[in-house]
Amino acid sequence: MNVLNFSSKGIDMFRLTLPLAAALLASTAPATAQDIEPRNTPGLPDHLSAIDDVLTGGLLNDPTDLNWAHYGLGRELIVDETYPGGGAALRIAIGETANAYDGGVSIPLLGRIRARDTVTIGFFARTISSEASDGLGRVNVRFQIDRPPYGGFGDQVVEIGAGWDFYEVTTTADRAISRDGIVALQFGLEEQVVEIGQAFVVSGAPSILD
Repeated sequence: MNVLNFSSKGIDMFRLTLPLAAALLASTAPATAQDIEPRNTPGLPDHLSAIDDVLTGGLLNDPTDLNWAHYGLGRELIVDETYPGGGAALRIAIGETANAYDGGVSIPLLGRIRARDTVTIGFFARTISSEASDGLGRVNVRFQIDRPPYGGFGDQVVEIGAGWDFYEVTTTADRAISRDGIVALQFGLEEQVVEIGQAFVVSGAPSILD
């Protein structure tokens, strides 16, 4: 999967430092992606402009920041230059729970989602351990408003293997989110330890890079 390759040097308080020249790997997206008009997100912080410029969709989050709000689970930042993407990941540990939403992290959105927008999240992940019979980790992905009654859409369970891979979830917004938007990653489906690395959220495209 194509990704922006950030150096792990300079990681401080869960933040990945964006180098002046970000390298892109060869494209593997389907040919249909070429028909999508490039789109940028208004009002992004300056340090994210270079990332937004190379994405077909409009960037909605800060891929250099892993300091996501969390609840109901253990969280540890692992820095390792061999990790794909930014050379770091959050190691998420959760015990047995009753519901998917009993433990999770929240990736804050920096831009708006319009009703009927195509929205996509892509993230690196691998499973360290899982009590599931097939040994896979499981993460429920949900786009939502981070305030009561926590309305959202796009719930999809992603099965995470033992090796590093890049996972994508794409959905169509059934409502507008103008503020307090997040992508919730919920881990309560299994007793598990999963590492989640660099994540990208975009609007207006069915894949992170064309």
